[in-house]
Amino acid sequence: MAWKKYADTQGAHAPSKALYEAGVVPINYSAWPLEQPATQYAALSADIDADVVVIGAGLAGSSVALHLAERGIKTVLLEADQPGAGASGRNAGHIQPYLSSLEPLSAHKDGGRKFVDYFTSHRNIIVDLCAKHGIEADVHQRGMIDAAKKPSADLEKKAKLWQSHGYNIDIIGADTLKNMLGTEVYHYGLLWREGGQVNPYLFTNGMVSAAVKLGAQVYADSRVVACEAAGSNWRVRTATGSVTAAQVVICTSGHTGNDFFPELQHTQYPLVACGLATRPLSAELLAAINPSRSVFTQYPAGLYPIVIDERNRLVSATIPGMGSAQQADKYFAYFLRYLHRTFPATRNANITMESYWTGMTANSSHHYDKCYPKLYQVAKGVHGLMNFGSWGNLQGPMMGMSLAHAIADGRLDDCVLPIEKPVAVRFPGLFETKIRRTLIPIARLADRFDLT
Repeated sequence: MAWKKYADTQGAHAPSKALYEAGVVPINYSAWPLEQPATQYAALSADIDADVVVIGAGLAGSSVALHLAERGIKTVLLEADQPGAGASGRNAGHIQPYLSSLEPLSAHKDGGRKFVDYFTSHRNIIVDLCAKHGIEADVHQRGMIDAAKKPSADLEKKAKLWQSHGYNIDIIGADTLKNMLGTEVYHYGLLWREGGQVNPYLFTNGMVSAAVKLGAQVYADSRVVACEAAGSNWRVRTATGSVTAAQVVICTSGHTGNDFFPELQHTQYPLVACGLATRPLSAELLAAINPSRSVFTQYPAGLYPIVIDERNRLVSATIPGMGSAQQADKYFAYFLRYLHRTFPATRNANITMESYWTGMTANSSHHYDKCYPKLYQVAKGVHGLMNFGSWGNLQGPMMGMSLAHAIADGRLDDCVLPIEKPVAVRFPGLFETKIRRTLIPIARLADRFDLT
């Protein structure tokens, strides 16, 4: 389905407030789909067999299917909508090549060594997959900048940590920041040279196409209604067909629930986020706003991460207030206020909104820095790879590859994520309440009065 401008979503065609709050406005309202629709996959309409059935064609599920198909594993990928229609087509498009905190990994048997080694070794997986399979997904490694108004011991500590893992990071000052970003507001920052950007919707669809070329079968508009034991196998049923397979991998994360293993839905802290994109800007204006075209975020709050895409649009994301996720004009006004204060050239420019949408993240912790993906075993032969939080662009394809290789080798313990039993979180609304009612409003107030 082709993308729509924000104006197309208003009046009689406007999605309901409930859809915005649930993060399920139609994916064509996101900025990422092109006017030329992506490949549309038919629904499952027969009873078929496979070695592995993957449920959910997002960043993680598409990667699982692709890497299984590369190994010659007979794979079926089922999607309730079309590939990339969930959280994977709704994020901000940045490639963050590092982790906010390694502390949660101490709970792993090896203290997280295997996870960190795998993460650092495959931190360029998005660029590598696009090059390997010819995926056109507006992927660029122009770097990612954490910009601060004053020196930060926390940023310096972070740089030293990841430099010790072989990362190419520059600690930069006011002059470099002015040259790269086109603003005098920031005086200290980190340049993660391996950071970058991607169109996550196109990337997800590209992985699906590559999987199909390698022999995977993909069926969309095929919501799974049951997953039942069938001897030593599993029978996964949709409304119009079924797949019988030895193994099932569920990659629906928080965007699409299921009634057949409901315990997975209680393992997460949901959080709604909103995204927005401007109409294309002139070359003259873009020369004044982040001329380096690096991905750019602000330290410490990161209220307005900015990506400049191949259509010359500013793409950003933020967290809406409770009950007001549908108020696009409000959040675009916040964004414009930030632009006008940071980039003087924008003050007299006619910058208007083209797209506005919402999505839902599924977080494994109510502490932002502890939101790591999880690999759950819900039954023998059935695993759930989910709860990626805000880190899905990189960790989705990365963890999908790790799990696929472990399945293909018949050694699930080789996956870099430990296998856990689903455990219901207490107070699942805690994270969203804390972020949307308290932390973001405080950060926005500090931003308004230039207190950061």
